[in-house]
Amino acid sequence: MSPPFAGLRVVLVAAFNRRYHRSGLALAAGLDALGCEVCRCEARERGLDRWLGRGLPARLRAALRRGADVVLTFRGERLDPALVARLRPASRARWANWFPDDPHEHALSDRLAPAYDAFFTHDSASLPRYRRAGARAHYLPFGCDPSWARPGPGGERVGPLVFVGSRDPLRERVLDAVTDLGLLVWGPRWPNGPVYGDDYVRALARGTVGLNVHQQFGGGDPARYGSGANMRVFELAAVGTPQLADAKSDIARHFTPEREIVLYRTVAELRERAQELVANEPLRRSLAGLAQTRAVRDHSWAQRLEELLTLTLR
Repeated sequence: MSPPFAGLRVVLVAAFNRRYHRSGLALAAGLDALGCEVCRCEARERGLDRWLGRGLPARLRAALRRGADVVLTFRGERLDPALVARLRPASRARWANWFPDDPHEHALSDRLAPAYDAFFTHDSASLPRYRRAGARAHYLPFGCDPSWARPGPGGERVGPLVFVGSRDPLRERVLDAVTDLGLLVWGPRWPNGPVYGDDYVRALARGTVGLNVHQQFGGGDPARYGSGANMRVFELAAVGTPQLADAKSDIARHFTPEREIVLYRTVAELRERAQELVANEPLRRSLAGLAQTRAVRDHSWAQRLEELLTLTLR
């Protein structure tokens, strides 16, 4: 049986870098798995392109001339709506944007969304706003790359609790509540610094419990908290680490609370549930195994992209 989108020509506009920008590479691999002919168009100006002055508009126009059925951009902040309008006549391609920064970048996403045939957000709470503006918006959660985010070969756990994510005052206050339980933290602006690539996966995989604290949890702006599950929800599941996450409402669409993931709604509940999980190895093993099975079965990037292409070409 041939792949579902065999021969479909997709121009993928994203950042491609094995160290810092895994998402672009994962999307390209997912499209390949669906049988697409993928033309990668680097969103940034790097190396020879920068030296020769070959900006994104020129490179994208050249890719369109070679033929395209779909143009898919991941975030797309470098593609002004006026530029999209100018490029459209160069091909018959449908244009789609998968925007990963809801609900934190409303000003940007509100400006971009109407320019596309299909606009995808991982935050279901953002959909009414887009639709009121006339955008053709769809909910599409993040996913994982099971060939990369996978259980490690075993070995000693680095600590009872592990958190990987950027530092901000709200997260710092939330994590202070469990520091005494044994907590290791990596990410931008934390003392241990960020981790990337395989080091990122190892950090997630070696925690006894993986903590997930979405931006704006614990007293932030409700309008910027939203409902969408971040990538770590799916990555922690894929690597087989039992997860304790704040109760974003979209999470329950994808993992069963108390069976595949444990959720908390307050800082006090975070501490209480963390203590329970650290002390209960059978529960941790069950959570991790069921979530890992679910992630691989239902939440790969290829599955997400199959849905995205189906909706874009409808």
